[in-house]
Amino acid sequence: MARTEKYTHFDPAPSRASRLIPRSSKGHFVGQLVFDLKGKPQCLGFESLLEYQAALCLIYHHDVGDIEEQVAPVVYKRRSGKVASHHLDFRVTLVQGRRIGIAVKPEVIAMTHDFQSDIRAIRSAAVPHVVHDICVVTERNIHPVTLHNAKLFHAARRRQPEIDTIILEAANSTREPSTIREFLDRTGLKGTGFHGVARGIRSGAIMHVDGGRITGDSLIRGGEVA
Repeated sequence: MARTEKYTHFDPAPSRASRLIPRSSKGHFVGQLVFDLKGKPQCLGFESLLEYQAALCLIYHHDVGDIEEQVAPVVYKRRSGKVASHHLDFRVTLVQGRRIGIAVKPEVIAMTHDFQSDIRAIRSAAVPHVVHDICVVTERNIHPVTLHNAKLFHAARRRQPEIDTIILEAANSTREPSTIREFLDRTGLKGTGFHGVARGIRSGAIMHVDGGRITGDSLIRGGEVA
């Protein structure tokens, strides 16, 4: 039987960046993504592939409640004595309320003396008025499994009410682990329900038993959240 899915539509809220982020740039990976913020879509700009990957991993981290990009500039003094300003790439607000500034840089830049000197000065100027702490994120911090699952959660972020209801009812009916593929075969949804399972894992209604990349062969069972 064909199923017609209904989506609740909201126009995305504009980027909250305090400076202009180009929509396109020759030779650079720039753009915007839209994520769910308290049930409504929110635009977030990025200026590199590394920023995009870091943003996805942060958005779908269980402790993160919000993420803003290019927050108001922090004025600081460099080693040379020159006064400079710096826009933090992201400011993450944790669920508990703690705000963390994120500086995203390739490892080869992050390890230089000049950058490390600058980030120490930026931290001194920004804490605690702008953020509670500052972290540097490089490609070494982007775990491939975390990124894989974050991309899946992002692709599956839009609810499909009829499919989601079938999946949650099936998950609540048993606590015995099974692969996602076996689970979806039992529901009759097969591949059309894969994103629904991802949403269930994200919400906690379905437990990802074996960890790692979420694939059709991943073991799942009903979780603790109805």
